[in-house]
Amino acid sequence: MAARRLPGPPRAATQPGAAAPSALGVMDVARSEMGVAARFTLWLGIVLALAGFGLTVSKMMIWQIVVPTGNPWTLAGLAVLLGIAITMNVALDQLREVGLLAVSHRLARRMAAPLVMAAAQQPGRSDISAGQSLRDVEELRRNLAGPVLTGVVDAVIVPLLILLLLYFHWAFAVFALGLCLLAAILSITGERLTRRALVASNDAHAQTSGLVADAMRCAEAVEAMGMRPALAARWEARMEESATALRGAQNAGRWISAALTTVSGIGTGGALVLGTVLAANGANIGMGALVAMLTMSQIVGPFSRLGGAASDWAGALASWRRLQSLAQSDRGPDTGIAFPCRDARLVMERVSYAHRGAPRALLRDVQLVVEPGRAVAISGGAGAGKTTLLRIAVGMVRPSAGGCFLDGQATSQWQREDFARHVGYLPQDPLLTDGTVAEAIARLATPDMQAVMQAARLADAAAMIAALPQGYATSIRAEGPLSAGQRQRVALARALYGGPKLLVMDEPAAFLDAEGEQRLVRLIRRLAAEGMGILFTSHRPALLAAADRVLLLRGGQLAPAPVTPAIAGPAPRRQTGEAA
Repeated sequence: MAARRLPGPPRAATQPGAAAPSALGVMDVARSEMGVAARFTLWLGIVLALAGFGLTVSKMMIWQIVVPTGNPWTLAGLAVLLGIAITMNVALDQLREVGLLAVSHRLARRMAAPLVMAAAQQPGRSDISAGQSLRDVEELRRNLAGPVLTGVVDAVIVPLLILLLLYFHWAFAVFALGLCLLAAILSITGERLTRRALVASNDAHAQTSGLVADAMRCAEAVEAMGMRPALAARWEARMEESATALRGAQNAGRWISAALTTVSGIGTGGALVLGTVLAANGANIGMGALVAMLTMSQIVGPFSRLGGAASDWAGALASWRRLQSLAQSDRGPDTGIAFPCRDARLVMERVSYAHRGAPRALLRDVQLVVEPGRAVAISGGAGAGKTTLLRIAVGMVRPSAGGCFLDGQATSQWQREDFARHVGYLPQDPLLTDGTVAEAIARLATPDMQAVMQAARLADAAAMIAALPQGYATSIRAEGPLSAGQRQRVALARALYGGPKLLVMDEPAAFLDAEGEQRLVRLIRRLAAEGMGILFTSHRPALLAAADRVLLLRGGQLAPAPVTPAIAGPAPRRQTGEAA
């Protein structure tokens, strides 16, 4: 009997060139735009340095021209020029900040989605990989818009100012270089001391939090066994360790800050003293002492911030390398083919899979066939590879060897939007994306309410959804109104939306009670009787009994499951024949 098709929305036509860019392409664009931002910042920084020098010259002209003559008109004209120079300096600095902020935000928007999608394709905990990729994108955005790039540019401009001091006298240049070296040493040393103390403080705080969490989980045993005083003593010891380390970080930061402030003061006052000594010994320094006094803070400043900038730069570089590695493993935009699908017969031929760097394969020479109208159950211990096997079945993971085919076409080469029309998938963790219940069932497309409600009825979710505050229009949040069991039923309705020909479910009764489990058993038998192929994993005897064939995954291979009384009775159509 042919599988019944639920009414569903028409498939949107694929527009040429509408495919999302690959993660690797986005990284190339990001590299190019960061190069443009660096050049923009460099040239604007040079203009800012010249503007700052013009500001210094304007101040000197007021002292040199107005004081001897006492002409108020000259003072007024120079004051106007000084105001214009200050305004230009501030405007250019704001232009640099705004430009870098705009570039960083645009890059973050471009990079986030392709890289998160690339992380979702990674084996293992893809949610952790996606979270890390978002943190890496934010790290790049923060450093590109923050003081790291501008600090590097300011440091590049320092040699120009050193050459300016050298023009007046070599002693000013040597004095400035010595202060730069001293400021760099203090800054780097302070950063290392502060970071070490903060790491120790955070570790101690984490241990305290762990002790508190453990105590809360076993509060009754703690109280009943009289462990509260000992536990409190351990908390106090850990908190004292954290406080001591934090005080060390604060003391180190305070002393280094005081030392850097002293170096800055020495630079300003020392330039005047040095100029006085040189002039007293007959050296012709002109306005060198005044120029050195006014520019010394601009010369020493970038080196005073070198420790923090080096740490930020290292973090940004590490983030870039992780994102680059992630992008290189990306399969790129969906370039699959919308193959014809008549029966949705699933075949696995000698499928093997091994995680990267694993000492042995997780799956070895797996043979499996799921015929239309037949339900196949897979059982096995934790970590046996059941979830990986299902991810291969729906084309999310490519096998290391062998192939998985739907009606003769490799599932991993199928266009995902078209593949989802034929195959419904219920993952082990029934997470739902943000939106309404109807949108979640409709897979974030514009809901066809007839198809949404029919899928909800099949998944035994209609009554539950009707009881929600706003029914199908109820908003779903990560910590929203739905329990784990309710989320699983909505996720099952999502898998059934549009009437797929093949249904793949990973532990579909994990969050269901006994009544919900029995309803799921009836659904499996009903869908199989109507011609739908079903592949699912489970440990529950009642669900295994609903399958036509039960296979055991052990040692990376499938074998017929032994028939036991627990799973023998209610399955009149079940077979324990060959795996393929």
